[in-house]
Amino acid sequence: MSSMPRRFWELFPLFWLMFLAYPVSGFVQRAHPPGETALFWAVLAGFVVLYVLVFRRGREGREYWSLIGWVGALLAYGVTFRLSDGGASAFLVYAGALVGYQSRAYVALWGSLLAALVMALPLWSGQYGLDDLPWIVVNMVFTLVTAYANHAGFLRHVAQARVAQLQREQERLAAEAERERIARDLHDLLGHTLSVIVLKSELASRLAERAPAQAAAEIREVERISREALHEVRAAVRGYRGSGLTAELARAKVALDTAGVALRVGGPLPELPREVEATAAMLLREAVTNVVRHARAHEVQVKVEAGPRGYVLEIRDDGVGGQAPEGSGLTGMRERVRAIGGTLERDGRGGTRLRAQFPVLAGRPVPAAPAAVRA
Repeated sequence: MSSMPRRFWELFPLFWLMFLAYPVSGFVQRAHPPGETALFWAVLAGFVVLYVLVFRRGREGREYWSLIGWVGALLAYGVTFRLSDGGASAFLVYAGALVGYQSRAYVALWGSLLAALVMALPLWSGQYGLDDLPWIVVNMVFTLVTAYANHAGFLRHVAQARVAQLQREQERLAAEAERERIARDLHDLLGHTLSVIVLKSELASRLAERAPAQAAAEIREVERISREALHEVRAAVRGYRGSGLTAELARAKVALDTAGVALRVGGPLPELPREVEATAAMLLREAVTNVVRHARAHEVQVKVEAGPRGYVLEIRDDGVGGQAPEGSGLTGMRERVRAIGGTLERDGRGGTRLRAQFPVLAGRPVPAAPAAVRA
């Protein structure tokens, strides 16, 4: 709803103040002493203020203001009944309207019924005759109808407020999830690459004096890897994913060769759905980064299998293994795998083995690698 219609409906209750013309017309039909005149206009002004407050505070969820307005309308009727003749009955209609502006249906019902019964009291006391019966009945019905209408309107307003609150909460959770996703992506993209850059830079530093040509080659390799990292970061900012599992295997081979670790790939890569391939590539990158940093391994084996129940990626090294607590990188990868319906298992006996199982996902698969990557 645009701001203009919403503003209109917020101000719409003020339209019903036009019915105050009935007590005003009843009051001005005959002369009154100054004291009664001051009392009438003071009551009228006070009721208008109270009426506005009921609808304003009611929108803020303060339902007790409807009862305050109901009591105020009954008091206004009692004070002005003998000053404006039958026109004071308008305050009883207002009493029904105001008590209906809340969520408790029984309060709205009994409050409006009481206001309607008060409206009929002059008939029983003989102050009104049978000629007044038609307009009194009409006003009694109108009192009940306005109570029901305002009760329904209040419930609708509360429902809309809850929907708006849920939408704000969903937007907040989505923003938090997006921040976490960006943090994981930055770690996945840069953690591995920066580790390779550090290793190659250390190697170039050691070779600088005894093998300047080889050191220069390592520096050029650092430059190339840095440019690739810059390209990947820019692609990530644009919302793109990595360049696939085949390219990630090639980068893993470079990193492991630099660290003196052999890479073995068990067979050709099957076709994978894009979402599975992107997650598998990120998992491979995280695993190779951990091998280079901590495993002290001599060999890493990578195997990807496809079956009727899904896909399996297994990464195994012959390093120190162990059951040390998982870092933020592996925890993030576990969340990433779980996000597409997969599972990730870690076994630290006899080295480290990571086994990720992915479900069959709908989507266009990427082309399969033409051949396996061998060390």
